[in-house]
Amino acid sequence: MEGMVVQVPQKHFIGMSFSGPFQTLVEGMTEHWGKFVARQQEIPLVIHPDVRYDISDENAKYRMYTEYVAVEVEGFERIPERMVAFTIPARTYARFTHVGPMSTVKDTYTQLFQWLAQQGLEMDETALRMERYDAQYIPSMHAPDRPENTYQIFIPLKEV
Repeated sequence: MEGMVVQVPQKHFIGMSFSGPFQTLVEGMTEHWGKFVARQQEIPLVIHPDVRYDISDENAKYRMYTEYVAVEVEGFERIPERMVAFTIPARTYARFTHVGPMSTVKDTYTQLFQWLAQQGLEMDETALRMERYDAQYIPSMHAPDRPENTYQIFIPLKEV
């Protein structure tokens, strides 16, 4: 697996959050994605309607996770009820692409962390991790076992 170090500019997002222990997230994410996709049209100033993000805030110490399913927006003109708005500052990420059934995502993450180590790079565990989904794979709409499922993973890097 080849990664690429990229600079990602500041981004503004509006979306829906879902929190709990990791297993709760695994079990509930498809439903959460479905609820978000059904309400996405309520969000104003969306930059790319067909591009959605799953943004992870992982608190390993307490084993609590918050996932944000969101779209990038130009600004926060109006935030729909029961949604959240937030900004991720510009920063450096390692970008990877997962291709294949969702049952192989764990293998992709294992390979990407091996690539980071080989490059002498470290994940910044205090920053948000992002996954970028476009028409190639939309959780809750496409079958998770499709071999053509494709999405990008952005791992925040510690600054040197």
